[in-house]
Amino acid sequence: MDQISVFQKAVDQTGRIVSNVKPDQLDAPTPCSDWDLRALLNHTIAAVRMFDGAARGAQFDPSMFEADNVGTDAGGSYDLAAGSLREALQKPGLIEATWNMPFGAVPGMIAVGFATLEVAQHGWDVATASGQDADFDSEVTETALATARMAPAEQVRQAGVFGPEQECPSGAPAHDQLAAFVGRTVVPG
Repeated sequence: MDQISVFQKAVDQTGRIVSNVKPDQLDAPTPCSDWDLRALLNHTIAAVRMFDGAARGAQFDPSMFEADNVGTDAGGSYDLAAGSLREALQKPGLIEATWNMPFGAVPGMIAVGFATLEVAQHGWDVATASGQDADFDSEVTETALATARMAPAEQVRQAGVFGPEQECPSGAPAHDQLAAFVGRTVVPG
């Protein structure tokens, strides 16, 4: 499967998780210690909007992360952002194009790998915080884990990016291995 299709699958799978979050869960703690579930959803929706803009060649706009992206319907807000992104991902040549990301302009091939990682990992975070299963497609998880492992540690093992790698129970699913690698605490299930 091509990188764009894998990324789209991550966006869709995270969308299903977001759509099942109940309003009374928005104050719940998350694996991202600085955020409750509402703040995590806000960040996740902003990230989808950011990747939409990057796919369209727009400059990175950090203000979208300060906006209220959740509104009164997290699932609907995510679906709206994901729908626009789906449209942007139809453009030919995205893998070869330059994407403007928070860390600078990069080739689409690199950007799409990081986009898959970001969306899939936050899907796991939302699922964990809301008591859902985060069983992602194996191609999504493998792509996200490969991207995480290739990132230079000195650039990503810092606050706001990856935390220190955590222990992961033996035989844990790949999505839990990914979560532990990027610094999340994985509770044996």
